[in-house]
Formats: sequence, structure tokens, C-alpha cells
Amino acid sequence: MPNLNFFGPSGAKGTIMSKMYGNSVPAVDLSKPSKIAYNLVIEPESGFKGEIRMTDRTSDISRATECVARVKSVEEYLNLIDQAFGTICNPAQGSNCELWYRGAVQQQFPLLPRIARNSLNPLFEIVFLSKFKSLVIPYVERLPAFPLPGGLPPYWSWLFMMQHYGVPTRMLDWSLDALTALYFATNPEDASRVQGIDAVVWVLNPVMLNEAFSFHSFLKPGYIPNVEEPSFNLFFGPNSQILSTKKPAAAIGPMNTTRIVAQRGVFTVFPHIKNLVALEDFADSSRFLFKICVAWESFDLIHTQLQHYGITKLTLFPDIDVISNEIFLQVMEESVETIDP
Repeated sequence: MPNLNFFGPSGAKGTIMSKMYGNSVPAVDLSKPSKIAYNLVIEPESGFKGEIRMTDRTSDISRATECVARVKSVEEYLNLIDQAFGTICNPAQGSNCELWYRGAVQQQFPLLPRIARNSLNPLFEIVFLSKFKSLVIPYVERLPAFPLPGGLPPYWSWLFMMQHYGVPTRMLDWSLDALTALYFATNPEDASRVQGIDAVVWVLNPVMLNEAFSFHSFLKPGYIPNVEEPSFNLFFGPNSQILSTKKPAAAIGPMNTTRIVAQRGVFTVFPHIKNLVALEDFADSSRFLFKICVAWESFDLIHTQLQHYGITKLTLFPDIDVISNEIFLQVMEESVETIDP
């Protein structure tokens, strides 16, 4: 069961009763973390006044570094996704809670963008961007969109193109689709997949993450901006002026490739600083992250199940070369035979 924190005035005590099972537990100090099941009714004893605020993890386990569970099938995985909604969704969000998903073939891979790996850092961005813009010009007709003149919107269009073609950026890919993330976690074509090492699907509450920022004075913290908004660029643009936290922010960007559309892609954008912090390493990451491990011995089973549900390479990578390969595989699987005249 997920854990909850109960915050009250120092010394405040109350009886906690399980709504699910109807059994009570001894009175606890509500000013300290308490590890109990969710779906609770709290009946304060006399002497306690005010509201009790509930969050989804105890403060003594504040980093989301441990797997909540280890799944071996799509069914088990989807059950955990339901649990994630009950764990990292703020009750105030109600049915509007939207979660994002990211799969990786090794569960120890940190939630860091490519530009922060292998001795790189975001200060290299200007070099990658400059070389990319100069070298791709001969092939510009093959890009998702033509290059545009200077300014912030073109800057982000270039960065999203770079992300699409595997050039290191400050962005980390997520999906609005839980099964898409599971596909990437078990992808047999990923060279990083290793026998004996579990995969992972990270579940993110983007609104809870973005509570660290106030992009507009007339909106509550937690708003998910478009990367082209001027207020977003004060924090994360190429000439950002504000660094209130080293956290990344959840954002949406130009849907300028068929892959982004097919994969229902969304992104976290990391600040333009040299030393980035992995998302799971923030002290309060369990408020907005939920970690599901995928058993390595079940990779092939899960991948086959995903194919049965229509989650295939073709649906996620609708490119001409993928279509060509898919046609070949279909013909071979159908065992087409020719008849001599």
C-alpha cells in the first residue's frame, strides 16, 4: 500500500480509521509522518482543530528511488498505473489528474536528459545547435519543418528537431500513453537491454512537479506551459534569467514530427546550467514520481502482449523505413507462396 503523511500542529493527535476495512489504529502524533494505508477517515480527538493535509508519501522516504512493485505482465502493470493515480495525484485535481510516462530498459538509468550524460552538460547546447543548423541545411526538405529565422519559437523548433534525431538536448521525453512507455521499457531493439537487469517505467505527475514554478501571476502554480511562452523562457530559455530551483519543468512543445504525435510526446525541460540533478534525486520526488520495475524475464511476454493490443513499432514510429520493414515482416509471417505457371 502507498504511504501517506499527516501534518498537524505539534503534539496534535487523532484516531485514524480505515475506510476500506473499518478498523481503527491507535492514536498517532499527526505532526509526524505515519505509514498507513490510503483511503482513510480521520476523526480528531478533542483539542485538535483545523484541517489535516494528506500527501502521498512519508517524508522519511522522500526520494522516489525504489520500485513500488515488479510487474511481469501488462495486466499487473495496468493495476500499478491505477495505484499511481491514487498515490501521486493531488485530491484537489480530482478526475482531471493527468500522468505522464517514461520507459527505460534499465531501471537504474537516471532521469537525466542526454546532454547531461557521458561527461556532457547543458553548456554544450549552443555548440550542438550551431553544428546541427549548419550541417542539416542540405537535407532540410527531409526535416519535419523548414528552418525559420531567429527568435524563441524557432529556437525551440530547432531543439525539438534535434531531440527527434538523437542530438543531445536539455529535454527528456515522456508520453501521455502508459502502454507506449511500457513498449520502450521492453523494446527488443534497444541495445541497452541486458539480460538479468529489470526495466523501469516512471510515472510523473507534471502538475505536482510544476508547483515549484509560477509562470503566470494569474494562474496557480502547477500550470504546464508551452515552451514558447515568454514566462517559461525566463526560467528555461537560452538566455534564462531566473533560477529559483534546479528542477526541470513539464512543458508541451511544437508537434513538429510524426513520432511526437504518434507517441503522444510531452517533455520535461531542464535548466540551462552546468550541473543538472536527476529528477528522482530531488528530496521531494516521491510527491510527483512513481517507479514501476518490469521483470527482465518477462520482457518478451510483455512485448508480445503489447503487439496484441496494437502497440507496435509501426504505430509509434510511422516512418517510411519502418513501414517498408513492416511490409516485409507481414509477407514473411503470412508465408506467401508463389505458384509456377
